[in-house]
Amino acid sequence: MHGYVLVFSLTSRQSFDRIKQINESLLSALGNVTDVPRVLVGCMKDLAVMDNQRKIGTQEAQILATSWNVPYIECSSKTGENVVEVFHSLIREIEKGDGLLSENEESSCSIL
Repeated sequence: MHGYVLVFSLTSRQSFDRIKQINESLLSALGNVTDVPRVLVGCMKDLAVMDNQRKIGTQEAQILATSWNVPYIECSSKTGENVVEVFHSLIREIEKGDGLLSENEESSCSIL
């Protein structure tokens, strides 16, 4: 099974709007299924917090993720905050999709 990380910038309204179109295109290309393992990621958290450049609120992004039934994570590649969690979350979603993991169970996979 495949999994997808859908990334937008917390500092760009345009990237947030575009990620919605990308998700629709992805689901369409995969046969309009909705249970595709995905994680929605807001990146550039360091700029959104420290330089007050945030254009997308956490609640707005979380509402979108909930409507897609996917996890939402904010991260910063500059500081490394939550980068590993993005991949852990994606692996959990893939394992759930494969029936290897129940909703509340933790993955045995580790990323070093």
